[in-house]
Amino acid sequence: MSQEERDARLGLTGLTGAEREARVQELRRHIEREKAAARAALQAERTRRAAAAGASAPAHISAEREDKGTDA
Repeated sequence: MSQEERDARLGLTGLTGAEREARVQELRRHIEREKAAARAALQAERTRRAAAAGASAPAHISAEREDKGTDA
């Protein structure tokens, strides 16, 4: 892909130097927001899965402990 094609895809064609820099900064902020949202979603999914696994584990562990006659 040529530099001109990249510029066109990013909306940078026909901009002055200052406008171009402002657009690049805007794109970077957008990417950072998307990255933060994706990380938050991933962490929420991991937390949900851990909670789901943890919710079933105590019942299983409790049953084993009762079978063995142990407290801890």
